[in-house]
Amino acid sequence: MKRTIIILLIAVFILFSIQLKSEALEKNFVLFVMDGVSLSEIKSSNTPNLDSLIKVGAIALTNTRTAGSLEPKDVYLTMGSGDRARTGVSAYLSFNVDEAYKNTNVKELYSMRTGRQDFEAEIVNIELARLISTNNKSDYQAKVGQLADKLAKESLTLAVLGNADIWQQPRRHIAMLGINKYGLISKGDIGQKMLLASDQYPSAYMTNQDYLLEKFDKLIDQTDLLIIESGDTSRLEAVKSLLLEEHFKLEKRKTIEQVDKLLGKVSKRLDFNQDYLFVVIPTPSKRAVAKGEKLSLSLLVGPDSKGLLKSATTKRAGLISNLDIAPTIYSYLGGEEETFTGSAVEAVPSNKSLDYLIGLNQKIQKTFAWRPILIKGFILLQIITLFLVGFIILYKKSSETLKKVSKYLLLTLLWIPSLFLLSKYFLAWNLILVTLFFITLSFLLTYGLLKFSENELIHIFVISTLTWGLLALDLWTGARLIKLSVLGYSPVIGARFYGIGNEFMGIIIGAGIISLAIFKELREEFSLRLLLLSFLFLIVTVGHPSLGANFGGLITTVVVISATYFYLKGYNLNLKVLFKIAIILISIVSLIILLDIMGTGTNQTHLANTIAEIRREGLGTLISIIYRKISMNLKLLRWTIWTRVLLSFVIILIILFKKPRGIIRDIVDSYSDLAAAFKALIIGSIVTMMVNDSGVVAAATLLLFPIFTLLYLVLNRINNR
Repeated sequence: MKRTIIILLIAVFILFSIQLKSEALEKNFVLFVMDGVSLSEIKSSNTPNLDSLIKVGAIALTNTRTAGSLEPKDVYLTMGSGDRARTGVSAYLSFNVDEAYKNTNVKELYSMRTGRQDFEAEIVNIELARLISTNNKSDYQAKVGQLADKLAKESLTLAVLGNADIWQQPRRHIAMLGINKYGLISKGDIGQKMLLASDQYPSAYMTNQDYLLEKFDKLIDQTDLLIIESGDTSRLEAVKSLLLEEHFKLEKRKTIEQVDKLLGKVSKRLDFNQDYLFVVIPTPSKRAVAKGEKLSLSLLVGPDSKGLLKSATTKRAGLISNLDIAPTIYSYLGGEEETFTGSAVEAVPSNKSLDYLIGLNQKIQKTFAWRPILIKGFILLQIITLFLVGFIILYKKSSETLKKVSKYLLLTLLWIPSLFLLSKYFLAWNLILVTLFFITLSFLLTYGLLKFSENELIHIFVISTLTWGLLALDLWTGARLIKLSVLGYSPVIGARFYGIGNEFMGIIIGAGIISLAIFKELREEFSLRLLLLSFLFLIVTVGHPSLGANFGGLITTVVVISATYFYLKGYNLNLKVLFKIAIILISIVSLIILLDIMGTGTNQTHLANTIAEIRREGLGTLISIIYRKISMNLKLLRWTIWTRVLLSFVIILIILFKKPRGIIRDIVDSYSDLAAAFKALIIGSIVTMMVNDSGVVAAATLLLFPIFTLLYLVLNRINNR
């Protein structure tokens, strides 16, 4: 009896497993590509099929950054490799094996260039060597064909259909989404039959939808992933410069509507109770890019996919990265998403529509456009102020008026980071009006502060406490202000999407340490134990994966705080103290790393993903990351305007230690706690230069509060008689 029951249970288990496998095989994933379209063009066109899919699917703005330019060829390869990639015309030169290129059979040409004779493929790229070498020289070293290779390891198949050819120019970059490491695609058709010649169409060709759908019907049950290039919008963008503006606008609208019809025919062939349709716009229109609108649109339709898309890469509902495309496909088809740089997207329930994304895109674009102007102005004012103070220090006979103006400027500029933090509330304003408002308000705040108290420490304490307090409050409540601040990080650039960026990281450390040191000066009964709790709060705020999530900032904060503590206790930084600081650093950093690794999905940060990648790929990945960060720092040192203000800080410090004699010693004797903070923050600026990929930026912002505080105290002691 027992044997019979066991046999029956085994039989049921086997049948159940076979059924599950059968159901898994029935699932289809279609990637539908519609390139060169902006959100506003979609909104102004008649797209009933796309509109209905948006209502039942999940949408998001998509970062389009590559290792090269914002061109379709680079973006397509980035999506196919799952890492930031770049390429030249090599991306266009993929063909059906039975086609000819420059009177040479493509299959023979591929064999001559690769040495591979026996291969089974319907599509090949004939410039694979150049694709690989170009990316091996890149900072990111993207692996060509990574998506296809990983799918193949899981016994999953793919096919590619369509092209974006114009006249006699092949534009087959859609193959970059499907080629494997050998430059091959086993199934598909990207040849001439995908085209209809038309003397009424600006690019001379249009997509042969009937033929494409015929091939679609044949391949949909033979493959797990089917990639479709709709083609027509991409073609029109490629010939934009040859058309009159009004004619282009008319043709663009007609083309979008034509692609929408193809999308409708494809979607009707799918069962969204089990199938997935991923509509991706790799690059926005050229007109949108020229206006600074560099984010595109992605739409996922399928089981349990309604609302806004979100991924661990961005941790923001309604915003994903093009690095998330490959892991999404791979994960949804049953693979392990952790093997990619990006992360699989997930749908967050929401009633927000395309209008919400259009509004968000406009805010992001405006912040992106304002950012260089306001930051350059802020830095220029810092340099002018440092020059004036340096002049006063070197030439003691300068007027009292100049000294008063300089003191006003020192305090006024310390208000600016807080106002920049609140910049999202002023995006509806004109930039000139915002600039005048920020300057006027900061001057009025300085005037009120000077009237409120004559205590020089109170002046600095109020500004620094409000600054780091606002930043900490924002981070603990979701970083809603930082995400749309001109001094925050931009989703357009895509270097960071959450937590605290290097600009505000420097500000919160500098302002926080100065604020706490002054508080200890003002309240002698403020115990070291309470100070340590405040320090711990600052460390958690900057470094915790759910808050600041800034690893370089975490290291800097721990070093600065440890140095401050030992200076306050009367120690000098000898080898014994440095060893203690190293132990503290290793302990806290290890704890934060452990917390990050223990997180799952969207709870993990880029740090946990990087550690996982290093464990998978070996030390070569770590060396590549270090090289990339050093390269970034060297580039920034040479080109960024932050280098100039950092150099100005160094020059003014050299002047201070030369002249005026006795004043620095007087400040150190009067404010020993504050002096400890000064020394620790200078050490911190060196550390942050070493551990951040934009260390020059972090160092410049970190030194703002300590340097300006020191100069303010110096000016108050200079006798100009």
